[in-house]
Amino acid sequence: MNIPKMRPFMDSDVEALQQLIYQTIDDAYTGVYGSKAIQYFKDYHSSSQILTDARQGQTVVLELNERIVGTGTICEQNIRRVFISPAFQGRSFGCMVMETLEKKALSMGLHHLNLDASLPSQAFYQHLGYRTREKGYIQVSDDERLDYFYMEKALKGNLSYDNETVPLSGEQIVIREGQAGDAPAMARINVATWRDSYGKFLPRQLMEELSCSQKQAEIEDFFARWEENQAVALIAEDKNGEMMAFIMAGKNHRQNLGYTGEIYNLHVAPAFQSQGIGRYLVYRVSQVFRQRNWNTMMVWALAENPNRRFYEKLGGRVIAQNVDEYRGFTAPVIAYGWDELPICFNLYRRNPMYESKNP
Repeated sequence: MNIPKMRPFMDSDVEALQQLIYQTIDDAYTGVYGSKAIQYFKDYHSSSQILTDARQGQTVVLELNERIVGTGTICEQNIRRVFISPAFQGRSFGCMVMETLEKKALSMGLHHLNLDASLPSQAFYQHLGYRTREKGYIQVSDDERLDYFYMEKALKGNLSYDNETVPLSGEQIVIREGQAGDAPAMARINVATWRDSYGKFLPRQLMEELSCSQKQAEIEDFFARWEENQAVALIAEDKNGEMMAFIMAGKNHRQNLGYTGEIYNLHVAPAFQSQGIGRYLVYRVSQVFRQRNWNTMMVWALAENPNRRFYEKLGGRVIAQNVDEYRGFTAPVIAYGWDELPICFNLYRRNPMYESKNP
């Protein structure tokens, strides 16, 4: 497997970097900006400016098979010049570059970052936790201007996750950290999804015995073992605070297949399925794992559950099969694995809000 490598910028990279940037500008901005605005972008990202920013700040390049496929720069509190080659977009490389720059910011004692986002890249930065402060523009000619967004983000010391609002299912949804007090609501969603999805192939007796109190106890045990499992729990809820979905994850402890992180449970209430919420939760967990330097992730799914194809669509590949036991009943299960984290852009393909080309 070819592994992308991040390294510091060298002056000898400038020609290849400029070529990558110009190619990306042509690919992403044509049809969004006019020709004069596109030329303004190119002039701003000249080889001399690339060298100047690299000397005043820190520039990184991302290589794959000794080819530069991405770059990014941090100068004081400002993120600049984040570009991913068009041929390599949709593979989480933009997330990797941004994560590296944010770690550099923290190492310098910075806890707040700013950036100017182009129209096509705004959604990408929003999903990394950047908030739009204001919209601005540059008048590049009498009849043409360059619109952009001024965005900012407060960094957390562990680069983990904070409450965020994302546009999914046609409305603004809050993603927040789960707590032990969420166990009753999580249990209700868990039971509802089991009955909706598993009732056709799991034993009738098991489904009849299924109860919210049982599931609540299991979820409370998960929170009790939080530190032991290095756990992650994220909740998706609507603007009124109604829980729509949740994900529970942590270190891989069930079976050592060479994968560091594991998704233990992912449940989306039946009324909110097929709206991108589950996909986004998987993405956020993969991002948290990557921030911990956990580069691989896996999940077990019931073999008879047709919804397990969901993980295949997210890039997971079958890595193992087994037989699982639950409350005296057995069922075949299949494990899916990801060898590169975080999972990123392919999560948004079904949502029109993410059709623009992002880094």
